[in-house]
Amino acid sequence: MQFISSNKNIDIHEQIFQNDKQAVTHIVIPKGKEMGRHQAPFSVIVVPIKGKILFAGDNESKEITVGDIVQMDPNEPHSLTAIEDSEAMVIKSKLD
Repeated sequence: MQFISSNKNIDIHEQIFQNDKQAVTHIVIPKGKEMGRHQAPFSVIVVPIKGKILFAGDNESKEITVGDIVQMDPNEPHSLTAIEDSEAMVIKSKLD
């Protein structure tokens, strides 16, 4: 078992855990800022831990907040815009 804490004073993102099958990234997005359209070659789970984020994919967009999660398949294009000062944990996994 391993306990890992995130840094409360980061700029944009920090890699808080990584091995050959998974990575966990803590992201911080100030209100009004955007993480432009991108994709990752992993299965991805996004867990908001603060604020509100407009999460947009190819066919839909939705506001997400604490208590929501977003699940994406590998190479699924998406973008994020902070409606409020926001933070999220991003879990990337190689499932094959």
